Amino acid sequence: MEGTTVTKKGQVTIPLWLRKMFGIRSGEKVIFKLEGEKIVLDKVEANPIDDMVGLGKGIFGKSVSFQRKLRAEWD
Repeated sequence: MEGTTVTKKGQVTIPLWLRKMFGIRSGEKVIFKLEGEKIVLDKVEANPIDDMVGLGKGIFGKSVSFQRKLRAEWD
């Protein structure tokens, strides 16, 4: 078993072998749960909807200029 140090900000590093074993990559979310007197770390499964947030950003250009263009087409 391997130990780690808690930083001043309360952060800990998950050992590489555990990250590889459970497929935890940088930027992914984890949650902490209490089970009796123990703290349990769980990987949060990715939500496909969260992965789509922001995909359309910039497609129509700036929103104001896009609105003006649409209004001009309607006149």
